[in-house]
Amino acid sequence: MLRACCRLGMAKNFEYLVVGGGNAAGYACREFVANGVEAGKVGVVTAEPVPPYERPALTKAYLHPPTAKVRARLPGFHTCVGGGGERQTVEWYAEKGISFVQGRASAVDVAKKSVQVGEEQCCYEKLIIATGTRPLRVSAFGVKGDDLKNVFYLREEREAAELVGTLEKLDASTTKIVIVGGGYIGLECAAALVGWGMDVTMVFPEAHCMPRLFTADLAQWLENEYAARGVKILKGDLVTEFLGEGGSLAGVQLKSGGTLQCTVAVVGVGAVPNTEFCAGLSMEKGGFLVDEAMRTSDANIFACGDVCTFPSNYGGVSRCEHVDHARKSAKQSVQSALGLNPAPYVYLPYFYSRLFEYTDAPIVFNFFGDQTGECQVCARKEKSLGAIWVKDGKVMGALLMGSPGPSGEDQAKLREAVAAAPPAAGATAFFEAASL
Repeated sequence: MLRACCRLGMAKNFEYLVVGGGNAAGYACREFVANGVEAGKVGVVTAEPVPPYERPALTKAYLHPPTAKVRARLPGFHTCVGGGGERQTVEWYAEKGISFVQGRASAVDVAKKSVQVGEEQCCYEKLIIATGTRPLRVSAFGVKGDDLKNVFYLREEREAAELVGTLEKLDASTTKIVIVGGGYIGLECAAALVGWGMDVTMVFPEAHCMPRLFTADLAQWLENEYAARGVKILKGDLVTEFLGEGGSLAGVQLKSGGTLQCTVAVVGVGAVPNTEFCAGLSMEKGGFLVDEAMRTSDANIFACGDVCTFPSNYGGVSRCEHVDHARKSAKQSVQSALGLNPAPYVYLPYFYSRLFEYTDAPIVFNFFGDQTGECQVCARKEKSLGAIWVKDGKVMGALLMGSPGPSGEDQAKLREAVAAAPPAAGATAFFEAASL
């Protein structure tokens, strides 16, 4: 628990204050330490009772079935193990002299350079906002019953722990699970939970899964793999109500008129940036507008991760909800706050997932670049395919997906090939030129 590393009675005055306790905050702290910032100068405001951890694990290895060789549990996946760094436990922060302020930031007084946390005020010289996002609740669209017992939204470790605890008490042979949403959360949760031997059905309104990344052809390949592994998929329909019985979930009502019985539901339909607590800064695309140094419209405030809107390689500005960007933008924001004048932030968008990792036939996909332009798909190795996105005669982005999928070496080759933005000569030629 965080209390072990808090310095009780310490004045809440920090040279550098990080607001947020997720991935970006953990990587920001690593960067402060790497640059020799003295003990007592860094504070972290967090509403979670544990230090920052690698949040993607919550919908992957944390949910693996009891038979799996790997089941993520804290303290095993504290930051920064996902980025090749140390495991930053409670003891690590105490040793480095980084203090936690337990609670949720409710307001920032830009003029006074202070942050309100419950009844306390924390003063800063430089502020880094790393508050991430929260799940978009379907009740915001008029869906009833998402407060019933056994309806889960996954964002924090305690929520994943509650879901696992619930599943462990159920009879797998009779348990039915409905996954609401066909994006990252839905796909990763469905892949993990079907391994428990339970009946799993995905429900989403789109024509295919992961529409923000996959074309129909790419999605069909993945959906076929899911079906072969026992996951049922109901496309083009909506859950309009969670049906209860005795205060617990009993099923879902569909817009099409049908119902699905279920004991457990997991909802993953998007996220909302946590920005409301800080007014007065320039905003764009739902996030705090920053320059190439991650500096906001206030010279003493920086933002990183999901809540920053930054200059895009492809023109205009972009806001990215992904752990890779969280890690890299956190480093950039700290270096800027320290006055180190880092090179401008140039980010090559990167999306990936590892699915069914507890089996002998995992699925992995890696994507780099931009999905602008025409998508060309080609077969690669057995049970693998690739795709490129072409605009104005150049390759803008590329994806590899398969089972077992691209290796770490393949990932590096793909990144390098996309970064070069080569002239387009067809999908097959692109991957052959990159030795993929």
